[in-house]
Amino acid sequence: MRIFLVCFCLLLATNAVGKEIKRIVALSPHSVEMLYAIGAGDRIVGTVEHADFPEKAKEIPRIGNYVGVNIEELVALKPDLVVGWKTGNKQSDLKKIASLGFDLFYTHPLSVAEVGEDMLRLGKKVGKVNEANTAVEKMNRRYQSIKQRFSDKEKVRVFYQLWYDPIRTVGPDSWVEALIEDCNGKNIFDDASTDYPIVSLESVLAKNPQTIVMASHSEKVKSRQMIWDKWNNISAVKHEQLYVIDGSLLLRASPRALDGLEMLCGLIDKARTF
Repeated sequence: MRIFLVCFCLLLATNAVGKEIKRIVALSPHSVEMLYAIGAGDRIVGTVEHADFPEKAKEIPRIGNYVGVNIEELVALKPDLVVGWKTGNKQSDLKKIASLGFDLFYTHPLSVAEVGEDMLRLGKKVGKVNEANTAVEKMNRRYQSIKQRFSDKEKVRVFYQLWYDPIRTVGPDSWVEALIEDCNGKNIFDDASTDYPIVSLESVLAKNPQTIVMASHSEKVKSRQMIWDKWNNISAVKHEQLYVIDGSLLLRASPRALDGLEMLCGLIDKARTF
């Protein structure tokens, strides 16, 4: 009954017209970074594991992870806004949060351009329009500069290894594929039927990638690299074009992804010398 009353009061509060957003729960690391980028990071009262940038974000209380969100803890935080992630949060959790009457804002960018769009929407939502405009303009200038640097260069066949046992990669319309294309690279599995397909070793050999890229979000990076050691018939192995990139830079859809993009483009560019 106590929880019901708390939720009922919150329902009335969140439905108030023109209510200022002072308390935010951000349910993804990338939305935390977006909020800090537009000057609203100090309003975040709860988030999830792995929200670790900027340094100040590490002090935010954790109320969930990839397994799920603790709804009771979320309610106790009395947020004016909950920033959800449609593919990164459990659908049942999101439905529960919405059913309790919380103001739920979704962000799910699949390209750098969409990061900017979400930041502008978020800025309007939390009353940080000018700050969001400034941050997005700065981000877009750098983004276009990176793309332009590689736009006239020859295509490079890229294999992105998301996992090694089984071998999983990225397909069309995924965040990583968009980054590869920004570097004028070609994802060798851009014809896959799913966003994150499991592929066979034989299929990778047949497509003969010039570069193999792996993200360092796993402690087993060495094991992931070693599976390619004996396949010198692959261009990437023959010319030692196997690279590991910080997963938080490459995979997190935030302004900081430009650091990962610039690094990725530089690594892909190395394969053009062979």
